[in-house]
Amino acid sequence: MRTKQKNKREKRKNKRLIPAACLLGSLLLYIALTIDNKNQNLISPEGTIRRESYGGNSKDYPLIIEGLEAETVSATIAVSPQAYTKQEALAAFEQVMETMEERIRGDNPSLMEVRSPLSLPSSLNEEGIRLRWHSSDNDTINFIGELKREVDTEKQVILTVELSAGPYRQNYEIPLRIVPPQKNPSQQKVADFLKELQILEQSQQTQPYFALPTVFQGKKLTYKTKSETDYRSILVLGILLSVLLTAREQNQDKQKQQKREQELLLDYADILSKLMVLIGAGMTIRNAWGQIVHDYETALHAGKKKQRHAYEEMRYTYYQLQSGTPEGSAYRDFGRRCRLQPYLKLSGLLDQNRKSGTKNMRTIFQTEMTDALEQRKNLARRMGEEAGTKLLLPLFLMLGIIMTMIMVPAMMTMG
Repeated sequence: MRTKQKNKREKRKNKRLIPAACLLGSLLLYIALTIDNKNQNLISPEGTIRRESYGGNSKDYPLIIEGLEAETVSATIAVSPQAYTKQEALAAFEQVMETMEERIRGDNPSLMEVRSPLSLPSSLNEEGIRLRWHSSDNDTINFIGELKREVDTEKQVILTVELSAGPYRQNYEIPLRIVPPQKNPSQQKVADFLKELQILEQSQQTQPYFALPTVFQGKKLTYKTKSETDYRSILVLGILLSVLLTAREQNQDKQKQQKREQELLLDYADILSKLMVLIGAGMTIRNAWGQIVHDYETALHAGKKKQRHAYEEMRYTYYQLQSGTPEGSAYRDFGRRCRLQPYLKLSGLLDQNRKSGTKNMRTIFQTEMTDALEQRKNLARRMGEEAGTKLLLPLFLMLGIIMTMIMVPAMMTMG
């Protein structure tokens, strides 16, 4: 009873999900289209269209013109962003240069103490100004602000920047002071060693081999090459792959077993019905069993029926009987191979009534048939609910695709 109530609640919950998703999608679409409709009215009552500010982009506006012809005329006009006058451009250049040090110094405390790369922008979108950089010493610092090499002593470099806004341009010079990087004693020691190593290598260029120094600052040195490739990742990947394949095989075996059990349960009522009809017609249990197997084989050879696990187990039991296996043992083996409670019960009933006769067999089968039909209905209902749950994901994916197809053009129109 509790299971039925739980299944009903889950079914009602699944039924509510689809309307809720549709309602949410339609609400989002309504909001997007409403905002887009508000943005469509960009022409003021005086007949003006507001340009984008300095540094903005040119935009196309679709217009409907009345009065030009007898009928309305559709046209598209490109409206460019607001441009500087010469005085405004020069004032904007001066204002930018006042804050230029903060814009470009990056992690350096100031432009008079440069140890790390600068951040040299190529454009200032808010001001609508473009910048072109030039360095007086590209070997030390280049036009994008990268330090090409470390300096041993401080060095003066001049950066030249050209600011442009439309047709107006102005050049400015920015002095820099490049200083050696700060190093702790350990880093400085390594730097000194590498510097000496470079000098030693250059002095031995005429020799066929480069002799590494064995002593540095009174300490004995030894060397070894660094491994270029670490193959341990391949081992880890192989272990991970083997674990995943094992888990996949176990999952497949579990799914096959579940599918087999579902098929056995679905065929149980059918087998029970056939046995009840044949035994009621006067056949013995063994003859009825053989008749069911014979009909199954005939349909199988004619291509009218596919292999079914329950009938294959009955077929195996029939050939056991034909080969001389005791009838009781064959029925018990049949129940154990099926490994499901209904089949174990059926094998017990067959063995018991084989001994006591088929007098009350029809009554017993009718009771068992009622339970089997109820069990089959519950199984079919559960399978239907599982199939419905699996369909929810593709359903929501389709809903998402449809909503995207509707909303993307709307959002593009807004942009």
